[in-house]
Amino acid sequence: MIVNQKLADQSWPGQNPIGKRLRIGTQSMQTPWAVVVGVVADVKESSPDALTKQQYYAPVDQLEEMAGSLASPTDVNGNGGFIAIRTAMQPEQMENALRSTVRSIDVQLPLNQVQTMEHAISDTEAPRRFNTALISSFAAAALVLAVLGIYSVIAFSVALRVQEMAIRMALGSQRSGIVRLVVTAGAKLAVIGCAIGLAAATAASYLLRSFLFGVSAFDPLVLTLAAIFVLLLALLASLLPARRAASIDPMQALRAD
Repeated sequence: MIVNQKLADQSWPGQNPIGKRLRIGTQSMQTPWAVVVGVVADVKESSPDALTKQQYYAPVDQLEEMAGSLASPTDVNGNGGFIAIRTAMQPEQMENALRSTVRSIDVQLPLNQVQTMEHAISDTEAPRRFNTALISSFAAAALVLAVLGIYSVIAFSVALRVQEMAIRMALGSQRSGIVRLVVTAGAKLAVIGCAIGLAAATAASYLLRSFLFGVSAFDPLVLTLAAIFVLLLALLASLLPARRAASIDPMQALRAD
């Protein structure tokens, strides 16, 4: 038989597996020994992040003999398999040609589950895509709520400080100064929120490791860019109340008081 690298490393660590023997079943079963004649790389049978399993390969003709007492007279070996074909034409156009070719060899030989490699890989990644879409939806909803929350807080603060803004403008404050004052208040809230969010994201990164493959759950660059993006959105959310505050008529505001 031929074994994969993981089986060789776990069964004979630090040794040359060629020529070693192994057999199917438990130690009490008297199944025949098989000799290792080669080692191949590990193969992922499902998603890329699945744990690698011990694997071995043996000729179909000797599977019955290797099973020993575990074999049954009704066993049928070699009744299925997968064939990968590389083609220069569109893969979708190959299905009819493949079926015709197989039918010309044996009309009773079934050919099912014909699909492109992209489709086969896509099926294994479906759970990960669903998790990504779900997390992205919650993240987008949280971002919208954060922007609306900052806008609401700043707008409410401006409404409470109308007379203050009017007095500042009556005493000579420029409208640009009023805008800067309101935007600065919003920026302070955004900075505090980003700091809390970064701390929470760092703590949550350990929980997200099971959803990721090939990337780190804690990426300082991504977290920094996300914080900057949220900060810019917060400043934009503060800009509308700031412009409204700058457009206040001081005389009308003071008379209303």
